[in-house]
Amino acid sequence: MTLGSQQPRSSSATLFGANRRKLIPIALALVAAAGVAGGTYYFTGNDKTPTTDRVSTNAVPPTTATPSVAPIVAQKTTEMPAISAKSGAQPVAMTAPVEGGGAAIQPVTPSAPSTMNLATTLAMAPADPVGARLALTHLLDRRELNAAEEFAAMTSLRELNAKLFFSPAMSVGDPFIRVYTVQPGDTLSKVAKKNDVQTDWRIIQRMNGMKSEKSLRIGQKLKLPVGAFHAEVSKSNYQMKIYAGEGPSRVLIAIFPVGLGELNSTPTGAFMVRPKSKLINPEWNNPRTGEHFASDDPKNPIGERWIGLIGVEAHNQGFKGYGIHGTVDPASIGKQASMGCVRMSDADVELVYEFLTEPNSTIVIAP
Repeated sequence: MTLGSQQPRSSSATLFGANRRKLIPIALALVAAAGVAGGTYYFTGNDKTPTTDRVSTNAVPPTTATPSVAPIVAQKTTEMPAISAKSGAQPVAMTAPVEGGGAAIQPVTPSAPSTMNLATTLAMAPADPVGARLALTHLLDRRELNAAEEFAAMTSLRELNAKLFFSPAMSVGDPFIRVYTVQPGDTLSKVAKKNDVQTDWRIIQRMNGMKSEKSLRIGQKLKLPVGAFHAEVSKSNYQMKIYAGEGPSRVLIAIFPVGLGELNSTPTGAFMVRPKSKLINPEWNNPRTGEHFASDDPKNPIGERWIGLIGVEAHNQGFKGYGIHGTVDPASIGKQASMGCVRMSDADVELVYEFLTEPNSTIVIAP
């Protein structure tokens, strides 16, 4: 599929030249861990089904639109006590989230999560949710669990992330969270910019259970995400995983079902978000038929979000016009039905749109 606005820009080579050498080793490392075999269980927690493929657009990425906030991973929680976390199961010992910055970090000798079994990890979750999340991520990444064990691990991760990430709870020892006090003149987009938040500002709204940005008040304590988020797509499992962080300290935040390209046409390898490609409510011109779909057309096949992709490896740099988007064909999720893009339900792609940013995120598509 080809989105008009996704055509190569003269600045692309300059922008990605310096970043590509740094990001390719990270991306290749992600490829090695992509995919979890076995049963399918998703963290989305919503009952909305997907919608199909959309392409070419004149839409401009909006900067002030307020998203609808729905429970993403579990039941909405408005007031929750702080969740303490022991350092024994983590690769570092951390203090509570620091005002205006990330948690202070001191190296320690941990009890390695990779040596824990599932029963031990599940048992530690109530007292040490941060450590349990990391250990469960390691267990799933090793792909050694059977279907029943995998289901139990994903269920526990869903519950942990509902509290640790998708709620206003301030979790002691969580390296992916910081705390910020709202100042006069702040908006969520301003808060994100001055705190170097590497996600879309709408993630802050979701995490803090805010129905509208207008509910922001001076002195309010906001929970902010720390660091970049990355995606891994497993073509064999029709899954997309979202991770916070990189390497052995990364944690699995969410898993979504996806649809893929017909005749196995979805390209593989490491990708980044194409510069200035993220669009809300895009238009699309069908490259096969020439038919035009307006942005508000309910028949527009690519739904409400478009995230353009650009390959960063030698074998996929020539792929143009591929992206991640919504769909108007719910039945196509879990199948090969698109023109090569990764398609998701509109509710799921809204969240992925907020997680993945340019030039921070890496997207790995594995066979």
